[in-house]
Amino acid sequence: AYEALPVERIAMIRRGVPATDAKRLIADLEIPRGLGFSALKLSEAAVNRKAKRHEVLPPEESERVIGLASLVGQVEAMAREAGDPADFNARAWFGRWLTRTVPAVGWIHPAELLDTMEGQRLISVTLGRMRDGVYA
Repeated sequence: AYEALPVERIAMIRRGVPATDAKRLIADLEIPRGLGFSALKLSEAAVNRKAKRHEVLPPEESERVIGLASLVGQVEAMAREAGDPADFNARAWFGRWLTRTVPAVGWIHPAELLDTMEGQRLISVTLGRMRDGVYA
């Protein structure tokens, strides 16, 4: 999602993200499942039900999941640019970072910002500042 064109991300949102993909993305962050779902304002039970039925999430939920996937892609791109050490798990690092208090986002956990597009934008900007060596 990170490297996709905006029109491609819009199409993904309109089609809906498969519930199984949303579950996998959250699991890949290696954070407590409940935290991942609640941060995105998703009902874990509803996502599990949709996954069993091979259904997609509605557009408003898909948008938040696509936004999270884009942020994960941004962190993975940062790791590649830095030399991508073989033992570095960018997704797990991002999951840990989301649960830490970060001064650059108002001394809160970045996970608390994932439920809005503006919050996700702030996370993206903060990650970009980290990449550029600016205080974050």
